[in-house]
Amino acid sequence: MHRLRFRQVHLDFHTHGSIPGIGENFSKRAFQAALKAGHIDSITLFSKCHHGYSYHPTKVGTRHPHLKFDLLSRQIDACREIGVRCPLYLSAGVDELSAMQHPEWVIKNRDGSTYDPLQVGWFKRLRFNSAYLDHLCAQIEEVVQRWPDNDGIFLDIISPWEDFSEGALQAMKAAGLNPERPEDSATYAQQVLLNYYQRSTAAARSVRKDTPVFHNGGHIPVGATKFNFFNSHFELESLPTGGWGYDHFAFSARYAATQPRDYLGMTGKFHTTWGEFGGYKRAAALRYECAAMLAYGAKCSIGDQLHPNGEMNVDTYKLIGAAYAEVEAREPWADNVRPIARIGLVSAEPNQTLARGHTTVSAADEGAARMLLETHLPFLVLDQNAKWDAFDLIVLPDTLVLTPALEAKAKKFLARGGKLLAAGSALLTTEKTAFALDPGARLIGRSVSDPDYLVATAHTPDVPVRAPVVIHGGAYEVKPAAKTRVLVERRVPYFNRTWEHFCSHQHAPDSPAKVSPAAISDGNVAWFAHDIFTRYRHYGQPLYRDFVVAAIDHLLSGKRPVATTLPTDGRFNLMEQPNEKRFVAHLLYAPKSLRGTSSPSDTNKAMEVIEDLIPLRGVTVAVHVPRKVKTARLVPESTPLAFTQNEGVVTFTVPEFTAHAMVELGY
Repeated sequence: MHRLRFRQVHLDFHTHGSIPGIGENFSKRAFQAALKAGHIDSITLFSKCHHGYSYHPTKVGTRHPHLKFDLLSRQIDACREIGVRCPLYLSAGVDELSAMQHPEWVIKNRDGSTYDPLQVGWFKRLRFNSAYLDHLCAQIEEVVQRWPDNDGIFLDIISPWEDFSEGALQAMKAAGLNPERPEDSATYAQQVLLNYYQRSTAAARSVRKDTPVFHNGGHIPVGATKFNFFNSHFELESLPTGGWGYDHFAFSARYAATQPRDYLGMTGKFHTTWGEFGGYKRAAALRYECAAMLAYGAKCSIGDQLHPNGEMNVDTYKLIGAAYAEVEAREPWADNVRPIARIGLVSAEPNQTLARGHTTVSAADEGAARMLLETHLPFLVLDQNAKWDAFDLIVLPDTLVLTPALEAKAKKFLARGGKLLAAGSALLTTEKTAFALDPGARLIGRSVSDPDYLVATAHTPDVPVRAPVVIHGGAYEVKPAAKTRVLVERRVPYFNRTWEHFCSHQHAPDSPAKVSPAAISDGNVAWFAHDIFTRYRHYGQPLYRDFVVAAIDHLLSGKRPVATTLPTDGRFNLMEQPNEKRFVAHLLYAPKSLRGTSSPSDTNKAMEVIEDLIPLRGVTVAVHVPRKVKTARLVPESTPLAFTQNEGVVTFTVPEFTAHAMVELGY
């Protein structure tokens, strides 16, 4: 398995052909000084950018018209002198120069259009089912022949785009596919993408079979192992201020941790996202983001972009260095780790096994993941082929399709004493006419009421609001069995809001009429009638989380894997280093504030910002570990901590930490 280094920079260099003086201020000494100031041990350098220009001599592509020397070679030489790795970047899905020179290589939409000629940005998507793929593979081969000892190839903008060009229509027809059927055009797009993966990976490894390769699509699609495993490793693109948010990375990493690949988290030094010249995060934000990468088992990558003149930005590398100095000190406790988690979240991402873009992430997945993160419960994200043997509790999000294979796996899991938490249609047959897995009730049908109200019961004693709590989206109606516990009662409004009858500004209040429950349990399965995970992702109502946590406590008899006094915005995770015979508990905390505005403009939007790192004091943790612990200490400080262990639960208190604490539990 290809092992990544801990402190990487992804150095963007997308440079328009009209800009003069490309690289004229490049200095090997200044370049090296910036890398040293940033504590960097790996940096991705550009062979070819989105504009289609190469930054070295080329017989296949086109060197940037205002580049007068071999910039890439000089960058590589500078890196090798000081022991810094340098993977090489080629833009694959976007190449402005090729698109303009060969319009027949551009994807055609179903309406016959290719792109809006007045739209600014990368909208000329290239066809991997055209001669462009030959051109791209020749470019890749030229690079690996020139640098056979390269540190890897990074190929960007990879996605299953549907194409309705004449060549694509004929190819679909020849393959027995009907381009008028959406499912057939989507199938063809997957076939084209698979061929791209095969050919481009072969090109990257045409000189050296062990060349690392990564194909970036902005998201590692859950379950798509046929495509994912063309990658030698994963780079989890997740810029918190670039549209991903601060919880996306944790979710993505919890899936990557289940796969036989090393992985890194990719954030940016930018205030917003890629391409922002003059944009800088606070050092506090980068320190927290890199700490979170270590906490979830990832190596680190920070995105930067080089000025066209080739001069490294001193302020940027001071900023990066503030984070990477801390990473460097913590590496001994973050390498060769494996996650310890007793909860599995089965992903509801659609069309598992297929390659997909980042827009396919399930809101139900994200809602469930946020609940678990905010409750400090370590979990792993599972695809539909994953084994459930290591888990005590499995969570089935509300939009999950319960396939026959998943149904059989769930029944086997329950038979050995496992517990299931589910919502919405996740326990239903594919026709949604009955329960495939019985939660202790008979399905009646879909309620016509929307919104509804959740009402706490004696089985949800810690929910602080006992009055009805509004929830949107509708619910399933059921008839519980006599022995089934009603965890949450349900109320409906007097009427749905229509032109004929409405009440107040939003919806009618709850009616006293008795209706079927909102959550039930037979002791082994707990089920919510609403899409409560999706609703949590969209509304963020903490009371929804309170109801779900009550159901978890009910299923686990109050024995949570972790209990801590961390605030809900704090994060906890547990890793193990078997070779060193120790667990490493990670505690994270940084307050986030919403800045900017909710304007739809890309340059004027609200985003989460971390600016102040506030110390937390006296944080207590009680965590279940599968071994007898002998020592506990804060690392890398080597400060001993008092602890107790009872029935596998280790309890300790961290006196004080800022942003990130690591507690080594030796066994």
